[in-house]
Amino acid sequence: MPRSPGPRGEYAKTAKRRQEIVAAAFDVFARHGYPNSTMSQIAKRAGMTMPGVTHHFPTKSALVEAVLRERDLDSQSHLEGRRGLSVLQGLMENADRDEHEDGLTQLFTILAAEGTGKDHPAHAYLRHRYELILSAVQRAFEEAQADGDLVSGVVPAEAAQVYAALSDGLQLQHLYGVGQVSQTALMRRFLDGMLVTPVEGVTGS
Repeated sequence: MPRSPGPRGEYAKTAKRRQEIVAAAFDVFARHGYPNSTMSQIAKRAGMTMPGVTHHFPTKSALVEAVLRERDLDSQSHLEGRRGLSVLQGLMENADRDEHEDGLTQLFTILAAEGTGKDHPAHAYLRHRYELILSAVQRAFEEAQADGDLVSGVVPAEAAQVYAALSDGLQLQHLYGVGQVSQTALMRRFLDGMLVTPVEGVTGS
């Protein structure tokens, strides 16, 4: 006997509602910052009641993690199945995407600054996120080294840390509208200086 499509439809409806709430939270957090945002503002933006929002996300901290996770899952999926030089190329493709999504970049920059306080609800998530980024980029450099693609003398752990710092700093400059060269182009030049084989593909503008 074929299954009823009812539950499947309910699941789809729930997923759609959650996406709408996360999108509303993104807008509110980007406009007001995390500390000054309220669940009632998010509910109003989503066109829902407070109980409707808290049914899916009981707290504001749960919502901010959902917003951050949405961005990270998209970036991670783009790097799946890659290694070494291919991972570094994927990072450039993600950087190019981020350079054209100012709202998302601005929100992350705000939350990253606010989250440095240990009492901030997103502090643990953001700290863990940076640890994962450094680990993943270091592994990519190590794989490039094993493949003979890394310039002699480059230390993968140090290169990964400089990469993360450069990425954050260039995103901030981009949001302020300063600098003559795109962040993607500068990131690519940094990587090319570390590699025997230049990163191909995205060139920036």
